[in-house]
Amino acid sequence: MASEANGGIIKPIDHSTVHRICSGQVVLTLAVAVKELVENSLDSGATAVEVRLKEFGSDSVEVIDDGSGISPSNFENLCLKHYTSKIEEFEDLLNVQTFGFRGEALSSLCALSALSVTTCEKGSKIGWKLEYDSHGKLVKQTQCSRQPGTSVSLLNLFSTLPVRHKEFIKNLRREFAKMTNMLTGYCLISKKTRITCTNSTGGRTSTVLSTRGGAHLKDNFTLVFGQKSWQNMLEIKATQPSEDILAEFNLNANILPDKLNEWPFQFEGFVSSCAHGTGRSCADRQYYFINGRPCDPAKVSKLVNEVYHSYNRNQYPSIVLNITTHSSEIDINVTPDKRQLMVANEKILLATVKASLNEIYREIPCTFSLQNNSLLNKSPAVLTESPGTPSQRLRSSLAAFAAAGWKPSSPCSPGEKRKLDSCSPALKQKRLDDFVTIPISPSEKKTKLDVSIQDTQHADTKWENNLSFTNIKEMESSTDNVEENIDADDESLCERVRDEEQQAEDEEVKALGETEVEEVQVIEMSEEPKVIETLEELESVLEDVLAPPTNCPVVSKVKTTVPFGLDLLMERNRAQRDLPKSVTEKRFLARINPGDAAAAEAELSRQISQSDFEKMEVVGQFNLGFIIARLNSDLFIIDQHAADEKYNFETLQRTTRIQPQKLVCPKPLNLTAANESLLIDNMELFRSNGFDFVVNKDEDPTKRVLLSAVPLSGNWLLGPSDIDELLFMLQDSPMNEEEDRSNVSQASLARYRPSRVRAMFASRACRKAVMVGDPLTSVQMTNLLRQMSNLKQPWNCPHGRPTMRHLINTNVVQ
Repeated sequence: MASEANGGIIKPIDHSTVHRICSGQVVLTLAVAVKELVENSLDSGATAVEVRLKEFGSDSVEVIDDGSGISPSNFENLCLKHYTSKIEEFEDLLNVQTFGFRGEALSSLCALSALSVTTCEKGSKIGWKLEYDSHGKLVKQTQCSRQPGTSVSLLNLFSTLPVRHKEFIKNLRREFAKMTNMLTGYCLISKKTRITCTNSTGGRTSTVLSTRGGAHLKDNFTLVFGQKSWQNMLEIKATQPSEDILAEFNLNANILPDKLNEWPFQFEGFVSSCAHGTGRSCADRQYYFINGRPCDPAKVSKLVNEVYHSYNRNQYPSIVLNITTHSSEIDINVTPDKRQLMVANEKILLATVKASLNEIYREIPCTFSLQNNSLLNKSPAVLTESPGTPSQRLRSSLAAFAAAGWKPSSPCSPGEKRKLDSCSPALKQKRLDDFVTIPISPSEKKTKLDVSIQDTQHADTKWENNLSFTNIKEMESSTDNVEENIDADDESLCERVRDEEQQAEDEEVKALGETEVEEVQVIEMSEEPKVIETLEELESVLEDVLAPPTNCPVVSKVKTTVPFGLDLLMERNRAQRDLPKSVTEKRFLARINPGDAAAAEAELSRQISQSDFEKMEVVGQFNLGFIIARLNSDLFIIDQHAADEKYNFETLQRTTRIQPQKLVCPKPLNLTAANESLLIDNMELFRSNGFDFVVNKDEDPTKRVLLSAVPLSGNWLLGPSDIDELLFMLQDSPMNEEEDRSNVSQASLARYRPSRVRAMFASRACRKAVMVGDPLTSVQMTNLLRQMSNLKQPWNCPHGRPTMRHLINTNVVQ
């Protein structure tokens, strides 16, 4: 009403002004512009869609498809506001199956850029080139040659909105990255449709994304992200929620269907494992779809990350999830970009998602890969320690061993190493002949016990043994002949080893499953070597060997009574309160009172900058490891080793170009098309870090780059994992737009270093630095302080140790 009071007249806004205002709300970014054109191509039934950009979309954007084309009768109405062929009335929204339905996209793009269309309807022998003005009206129509399909071209996007165009150019690469991420979602969900995205800059064209029209979600995922990323993905299957999850979301189990296939939501997709190292450092690879429509369901995304963090706190999952439900259960007309959807029965959806993820992740944290296991714990029946006494555990282990197929049998020739198939192929395991007597010549130090056990993949698979044991017989000594014979009446093994310390050696376990048996003392026995024929005899022998020594000292616990009482505690508190004030008083340079609050605040908030190191005066060296320096009335202590180490580290970071080691054969890299394009654009940065590549532009995307050289410096050798880390750094924090990528600056070189290169530089900087214990002259200490003034981060060494601390202000010293 204020306008009426000021004499203004309420009247409708001009149609042209309304058009320009609304168009800016429909198409906000480069990603939205490309999305609208790609959706039109997919709605036309295209099997191949190509997105071409020039200068990251700032010059032109073109989307080409092989769809059904546009009929000449629709040329006039093609770009008019709210003209569409997809719905006729509001009720059609309940069953709409297409991506677009409002008729706003092309009209808005006409207002934001110069739009032209080239199309040829299927069955027609001639194509048409159409040009439209900013209001969406057809201004020119000419015949041309074209295969069936449609091409839409945009020139100078956002040129009609000066402020938005300026921001678009300023953040061009960031907008391009968002567009690539958005387009990736359509590449994943579009089955049997080939989508390609290329960018031309500086006369060179690079492929950003490319798929081959896979028939399954897995095929598209592998083509976009590579086979390596697929290795840790797990299939998501809808799981019926438990009573606890239903109670968490306030759902009544009685009103829900009993059969899972009758539930309103079904899932298709994959999520990364929650095992450490299989996730991602940020939530940049999470794609959600509802009925094949890319969307951003905030509650589902939050729930997925929360469940994942309950199993893996330090990472985020990779997820591609398509939620299928009846079209009448969702409202797609919420936001102009149609990325926000409203879902009926949302709580049921969230409960099902949580139950499904818990079902996938439930057993992963307690699952381990077993390697180099001992003889007895190879059996699935004894993977976990049996309860009870050692004797009971031994009996259970032997019982499992017998159940696996051990049988006594005739021995092979004495003194030979025997394996199963060398004696009788028909038996899984032969007898353990002379298991506890072993011949050892004076020249031999050790005898090997060869164990070869077939691994099993599942707990329910039959465990087949393939064992070989060393037969044991007499040992001849240089002075006399003795025999080693271990039976139930012998001393324990640990006591006999202590009696002959010169013959005892540490047991060595080799990675190939070959165990070396320690040489033990030989005890003279008059009896003949005992041959173990049955499991009972073996059990008796092993029980005595494994029994604890009878003469081992027994450690008794000592109890100490500490006096404590409430009276004693109160007396100590009173004694502390009666301490002299000079002991507990804290002194400040500023007086603490309301009138001097500003001075007190200034004292507590004093800061030091890099330039202050040039003003410091050296007082002396403390304990041959620290420099005492003065800045006005403040004293500082500087760690001479940490300060010099940080200077060496930053110098190496800025100036070092690692020398490459050529490979005999170039090695293929498992890169996505986007990462491949990013690597080619920043080739000089990778070469500065010691990598080199062979680029074949004629190859298909993801196969154009081969690794031809890797960084080698001393014992440090880098590889493909370090390339992935550099690519992630470039994606997370792109280089400055104005920077020349063919000549990398020292600042960028220091900024983009793999973690292993930083560790190498930190190690070298540490060894090169002044050490604790080195006496320094006044000039050397002054030079260290001046060096710190030139550092970017002089406050701590590369390993995290602080370089300096404030000691005291001399004005407060009495």
